Formats: sequence, C-alpha cells, structure tokens
Amino acid sequence: MRHAGIDEAGYGPTLGPLAIGCAIVEGGPVAELERAFADTGVGDSKKIHDPRTLAPLEMVALPAIAWLTGFMPDTAADVFAVLGESATLRNGTPWMEEATTVRLPVAATALPTWRIPTVTPVGLTGALIQPRAYNAFLRSRAGNKADLEWQSIGRLLADAHTSTAAQRTVVDRLGGRKFYRDLLQTTFPNDLVLVVEETSHVSRYTLVREAHADRDIGFHVGGESCSPLTAIASCVAKYARELHMLMLNRYWTGRMSWLTPTAGYPQDAKRWLHQVGTGYVDAWSDDLVRTIADEKV
Repeated sequence: MRHAGIDEAGYGPTLGPLAIGCAIVEGGPVAELERAFADTGVGDSKKIHDPRTLAPLEMVALPAIAWLTGFMPDTAADVFAVLGESATLRNGTPWMEEATTVRLPVAATALPTWRIPTVTPVGLTGALIQPRAYNAFLRSRAGNKADLEWQSIGRLLADAHTSTAAQRTVVDRLGGRKFYRDLLQTTFPNDLVLVVEETSHVSRYTLVREAHADRDIGFHVGGESCSPLTAIASCVAKYARELHMLMLNRYWTGRMSWLTPTAGYPQDAKRWLHQVGTGYVDAWSDDLVRTIADEKV
C-alpha cells in the first residue's frame, strides 16, 4: 500500500516563505507504518524545533530527506531543490543567493542514518512560496492565502496519486477549512470523490476510478500525530523555512550588527521591520514582506 503525508510550515508569518512538504512511501497497514518509524524521532515539527538551535530539527529532517531521496543535502540550496525551488527563483534577492554557501548540517554534530527495512521510500516533494509569489497571487485577485496554499497542495496531491495502487494520504488540516470535496473533484476530474466523513476533527474522502484501487485522502486536525509521513513532511517543510530565515537574518545582521534576528511572525516582524527602516523595507518590500491577506477560508 502507498502512504503519503503533507504538511506546511509558515502559513501565518509576515516574513519568509510558506513551505509545504509531501513524503511518500510504500509499506504495510497504518499500525505497521507507525511502528516502523517509532525510533526515528519523527514528530510534530513545532515540538521538535528549538528556536535557539537548528540541531534537533536537523537530526530528523536531514536523515528523512536522505532516506526518501537517496541523497544527503550538502547545502541549503539542495534542500530547497527537493521542494522544487530553483536558483533562478532566488536570483536578485541577496540573502537568498547565499543558499549554495550555507553548508549542512548547520548545528547538528552527528546525524543518524535511517534503516527501515519494512518500508520502501518513494519520494519527497513540496513547494516554497516566497513573498514575491505570495504577493503576486493576492494582487491578481485569484483568491486569498488559503486558495494560494491549496493551489500547491492540490498539485502535490495530484502528483502523489499517479499510481493505481491503494493509497492513504494524510494532510494536516488547512486552517479552518472543513469541506474539501469540491476542491478534490476539481483536482481529480477523472475520479468520483466520495465523502467518508466531515467532522470537527477530520474530513475524509475516497477517490474511485475504474482500474484503480480506492484511494483515501484525509484532512486531519493534528495530522502529524495521525501519520509519520505527515510528521516527516512537517519537519522537512519547517527545516526549509528555517534555513531561509537563517539566510535572511545572516544577511541583515551582517549589515546592522545591532539588529536582533527574527523568526518572521507578525508581532516580532513589526519590530524587525521598524528597526531595519522604511528605506530598506520599501526598497525590498516585495521580496521581503508578505501582503496582508484575507483570512477567510
């Protein structure tokens, strides 16, 4: 059976990218899958990440990337490439152009090697939505930030469901959105999308198509606790976002030694932007600051 997990990091911040990860494997039933990953340290990235050091997150994210892709990232640019971001997209933004010089691991002194004989890695994909793309979408009036997020998640779901095998996919629920059938039907026009359940904790659907095994897609509150694949996606997405914030902070503190680094979340971002000053903020606004979005989902 094929299993996939999708999660994001950075939906709410003012600075830095919205990062989304998608991890895919083949393995046995859910209970077996959970046992297989029990010793890897995988979990909710918000609980693993230590704001003082990247080491705990690196000790999960980097081995996960290496196991799923067969390649241990050497630089931040390698991590970004796994999630679909090319060097071309970073050209012209000086703090992002440093990606090839950020050597990994940044903080961890030793990385474990994953050996999971009962599970076969299939792949790791994702998306990095930088402020410039974020702002362009909102200005186009194509939708709000929830629609922007779905645009990437819908693509990842479509790419993850190319096999005719049975599949279970767990997506961490997208904000307050509860109903996904119409979105899934648009994403999978050749399938019949059936509602399994739509409750306060989970929205589950089955995709039915001739010559395909049924595929289950669930949007779960706390999806990281429902599937180790969603937890892996969470950790990889969070790590990619933190690497981008590391580059941003290194660039700006290198020019203003008194500037305190920021994680990019709204309240502290206001402080940081005020300290950087309107001249720099206006000059780099589209590459630096996300437009305030309509919160409706």
